[in-house]
Amino acid sequence: MKTRIITTIFFLTILFQIKAQDEGFNVAGITYTFNPAVRLENPSNEQLGDTEINLSEFRAFFLAPFKLKNEKTTLFAGVDYTFLGGPLNDLPNDRNVEANLHALKFSAGINQKLNDRWAIRAILSPTIASDFSGSLSSDAFTLQASGLVRHITENGFTYGLGAAYINGFGEPQLVPLAEFVYRKGNLDIVILAPIQAAVRYRLNKVILGFRVDLQGNEYALNVEDANGNIGQVQSVKFSRYNIGPTIATDLSKSVRLQLSGGISLKRKLTATDVNGDTEDYGLENGAFLKASFLLIK
Repeated sequence: MKTRIITTIFFLTILFQIKAQDEGFNVAGITYTFNPAVRLENPSNEQLGDTEINLSEFRAFFLAPFKLKNEKTTLFAGVDYTFLGGPLNDLPNDRNVEANLHALKFSAGINQKLNDRWAIRAILSPTIASDFSGSLSSDAFTLQASGLVRHITENGFTYGLGAAYINGFGEPQLVPLAEFVYRKGNLDIVILAPIQAAVRYRLNKVILGFRVDLQGNEYALNVEDANGNIGQVQSVKFSRYNIGPTIATDLSKSVRLQLSGGISLKRKLTATDVNGDTEDYGLENGAFLKASFLLIK
């Protein structure tokens, strides 16, 4: 039943006949991120001293706005799926798990212009994050949300202040938001602290840039006990900041290929059992490589 509901919502979202209003807006895309193996930053015991963990990530998303007839209201709708895979060894109580973690996020929001200089934006994003190997519990669900009050200046700058309740730091947290946007000619600067920051400069069909992205989630993990029974006994939290240069090229007016790489900082990886005992598997800083295939408007 849950699978049918998720599938129905997914296809209803795709069936929106939406046209993006902002040039360069990523309507849909798929990305693959490879994180070479790294050691634990502060192993809790000598047995973990040589442990290395490598995680790979696949993401597919669809998110697009459409304007209402009043030209002041823009609605957003979309879906975002992320797969995180890799071995998680030496978990609490001597468990070893080949983790295949999934996060499915639906988003709906509104951008409302109050006048020529002021606007508000609000987005709700119910999220399911689990390995889906057993039944889903309430721990797998999170309602993420964000809101911003935005001010548009005559010089092309946009400033915004607000707050968000997000999983980006590996668990639901309420964080303040600060937005800064500047677009002029071939230069774009977009900052939404503390979640992301990007600088892009277009040279004909090539776009050079530099990005900082916060990425993370909390997953409900089901594992087998000694009798082979499956039950939710773990909560896995993973997050990091990816920082590095990007290069992109437009294959057509609506298709963009983007490559990026750099270093992952502040890598967080923890596992908590049903008794509330948490094991910290904080990872050393390491490289990442990312390839993206994007549909733009």
